[in-house]
Amino acid sequence: MKKLKKTMLSFLLTLMLVSGITPVSNLTSIPATTVQAAVSKKQTAKFVRGVDGDTAKLSVKGKTYTFRFLAIDTPETVKPNTPPAFMGKKASNYTKSALAKAEKIEVQYDGNRTDKYGRKLAWIFVDGQLLQDKLVKKGYARVYYVYGKYKYTNKLRASEKVAKRKKLGIWKNYKAAFPDSKSSSNKNTTKNTTAKKVSNTKKNSSKQTSSSSYVWIPRTGSKYHSCSSCSNMRSPSKVKKSEAIRRGYTPCSKCY
Repeated sequence: MKKLKKTMLSFLLTLMLVSGITPVSNLTSIPATTVQAAVSKKQTAKFVRGVDGDTAKLSVKGKTYTFRFLAIDTPETVKPNTPPAFMGKKASNYTKSALAKAEKIEVQYDGNRTDKYGRKLAWIFVDGQLLQDKLVKKGYARVYYVYGKYKYTNKLRASEKVAKRKKLGIWKNYKAAFPDSKSSSNKNTTKNTTAKKVSNTKKNSSKQTSSSSYVWIPRTGSKYHSCSSCSNMRSPSKVKKSEAIRRGYTPCSKCY
């Protein structure tokens, strides 16, 4: 009976393989469906008009949208009741010129496609080059508003590092470019200055304590002195203050 079952099982497996039916045990080898990435395909756009260094009106498929450039921030130029910030005009003019002269403009979404103001959030490409990176390289923009693992963040940070080192654009006067922001470098400077002051105070205090722990005592007399020349002492001895007190010496009224 057992021999018959084995024969039947062997026959069924052979039949399944010939018919092209995949055995259940092999289903785990079939790759799972890949989840679609957050980064979209590039879409062609047309320049309508500039707003400022990091914002522009672009037309996609015949419809005009306000695009806020992803992951960067340029100095303000259109903030109500506020004069243009340092390097703001240069950043704005550069963006408008780059978009107006470009033969091909493309937008690429990465994560959330709109912000709380209803503006489109995207990477902007002019003739195949990332506009955000061009702005950061020239010191017209800082890497900012990074709320996720965006595709080109590392590229921007590398460019920002170089611009900072060379003190290009906004990095010549960061506080003037972004007056509402607290500069980390200023914080560090303040902390370092405070630390130095505390350190110097401690050192001076230590020196004073060290020097005041020793006194001068005369061969004759009952007073100890802070200065060896006090009271015209001849060949005074330098001892610890505690030792002088232990011996019965009292402080000199001129020295203390």
